[in-house]
Amino acid sequence: MRISTEQIFSGGLQNIQDVTVELQKTQQQISSGKRVLAPSDDPVASTRILQINQELNLISQYQRNIDLAENRLFLEDSLLGSVSDALQRLRELAVQAGDGGQNEFDKLFIASEVDQILDQLAGILNTKDAGGEYVFGGFQGDREPFVQNSAGNYEYRADEGRRFTQVDSNVTVAVGDNGKEVFVNVQSAENTFRTTASPRNTAVPPAAITQGQVISQDDYDAFYPEDMKITFNPDTAVNPPRVNYSITQVSDGRPILSNQIYASGQGISVNGVVVEIIGEPAPGDTFFVNSSDTQGLLTTVERFSRALKNYSDTPGGRQVLTENIDATLANLTNAETKVLETRSSLGARLNTIGNIRETQANVEELTLEVLSELQDLDYAEAISQLTLQDTILQAAQQSYTRVTNLSLFNFL
Repeated sequence: MRISTEQIFSGGLQNIQDVTVELQKTQQQISSGKRVLAPSDDPVASTRILQINQELNLISQYQRNIDLAENRLFLEDSLLGSVSDALQRLRELAVQAGDGGQNEFDKLFIASEVDQILDQLAGILNTKDAGGEYVFGGFQGDREPFVQNSAGNYEYRADEGRRFTQVDSNVTVAVGDNGKEVFVNVQSAENTFRTTASPRNTAVPPAAITQGQVISQDDYDAFYPEDMKITFNPDTAVNPPRVNYSITQVSDGRPILSNQIYASGQGISVNGVVVEIIGEPAPGDTFFVNSSDTQGLLTTVERFSRALKNYSDTPGGRQVLTENIDATLANLTNAETKVLETRSSLGARLNTIGNIRETQANVEELTLEVLSELQDLDYAEAISQLTLQDTILQAAQQSYTRVTNLSLFNFL
């Protein structure tokens, strides 16, 4: 059999290249610390490594969700704690206002502090989180939830949504509570009402109706649960022509008051309640006084402040204030109960998150151990293999040198 010089050269070079490739692969394994560098190294292990890495990525995402949820819940709990502190101070002021030895000026001083607490509460309820979204805004995190209308009263302008975050494969946790549920839908101690302006009103700028106040609980209880509608008539409905309104019962349209002369900000007293409309309503504009068994926290504070500012040191005036203080204390208790219920729910959610975090940490630790067994390199074995491959490469190089130097002319 004849062996050509080309075959000798090709065979020698191929042998050196093969050994070099194996040597470089071992060097890469040592530098990366991984045994499996490509699927061809171990197809079964590669498939399992891919699955485990996907599981670890999912756990990492859950852990990020847990961090975000925990931070938001801690913030909400802190805000509710501040609300509780404000409620306690309001309770103290209500008791102080009930002191019969105080005059009208004393009540105004108390009202001034009540207004400051009202602004403080509004600021707390409109707090933003680290992401710039309103904590109590529901789904509309970019929309301020509690806004003062043109009558100076706070209205809830966000939605009733509740955000959830997935913290495990089968577990989602509420990461917030909307302001309407916590601060608006508070059970009222007495029959009460809410005021609204029709969205179809045409006056520009639109007129606004105040929150109003119950000035005779017995009279309003006798009318409750009926609703009232205030409708502005054409100016020509009275002589001489001027702005006027009529009040009807919503359920059957029965007239309650007809063609009453209107003045912006002047009290409208009917069926034990008083409200004011501020602005210049257009003919056809309507406003509603709707019965309700709930009263928002900010509304309670506004009505308390109003009662103090309108206090009259007469038997009737003292009776109105006493009724308002009693209702305020009861409504503050209901609001505090709502806050405590929410904080209790927050605590339960935080406990759930904490348990899931611990479980996931344990799962992650075990998963990393399995991954290590599959892909981590045995350095002692790899270094021994590298030494052997280096020796083989040197031998191949020396053999190639000697073989390529062989020639028949050396033996002639």
